[in-house]
Amino acid sequence: MACFGICTNESVIGYLSGSADYSGVRNGLEGALSDGFIEKQREGQLKFVHDKVREAAYNLIPDSDKKQFHYDLGKALYSICNRKGVGDTVSLAIASQINHGKEWILKDKDLSI
Repeated sequence: MACFGICTNESVIGYLSGSADYSGVRNGLEGALSDGFIEKQREGQLKFVHDKVREAAYNLIPDSDKKQFHYDLGKALYSICNRKGVGDTVSLAIASQINHGKEWILKDKDLSI
């Protein structure tokens, strides 16, 4: 969740957890909720309780891997959501993640341009 910023929509997490690579995301967030690191906001929003908590979670990803991690998240979301009419919230999350890892687009062997 830290890759998406201080808050994200549960629908993004729901779609992401539909991927084999990210199937444990929802369980991890349930633990973070019960431990008080994140909280549910208005309907469908998950938010870190403090920016420093989000920063600490994000810093668990090595700096050298962050851009590829973002790209992989965006690509996974895109492959799950492609042609499903997911709406603006999920579409913006996909675009944001791919944009953060845009350097990996030309390195992606699965992508044909």
